[in-house]
Amino acid sequence: MSQENVDLLEGAYAAVNEGDMDAWLAMLHPEVEFRSLIAEAEGQAYEGHAGAREWWATVAQAIGVVRFESEGSESFRDRGLTCLRAVGSVDGVEVPQVIWLAWRVRDGLISWFAGFRTEAEALEAVGLSE
Repeated sequence: MSQENVDLLEGAYAAVNEGDMDAWLAMLHPEVEFRSLIAEAEGQAYEGHAGAREWWATVAQAIGVVRFESEGSESFRDRGLTCLRAVGSVDGVEVPQVIWLAWRVRDGLISWFAGFRTEAEALEAVGLSE
């Protein structure tokens, strides 16, 4: 199941990169909950497919073209973490940001995720810290 979870997350990044909201939503549990590191200034949590659509309409569209590139994932049963490199463009200059994404899977779909600045924070969020 661990590799299936990693593949699910990789598919979700690919859908966002391709601008395919329907494919992304198909990978999210109907009761998904998440926090976006990109939108952390608002401190908003998003819930369900309605929240995912709201994030897509406000955050994803506001930041313009951003690619999410996985630098590796680790899965432990129903949870895991991924080191992502988010690469956007500001005035024609690429600006990368490393995001540690903690996540959980339920019923074969992504049920929770949140972005963190450090691996330690992401591990703690999914209960895998030492």
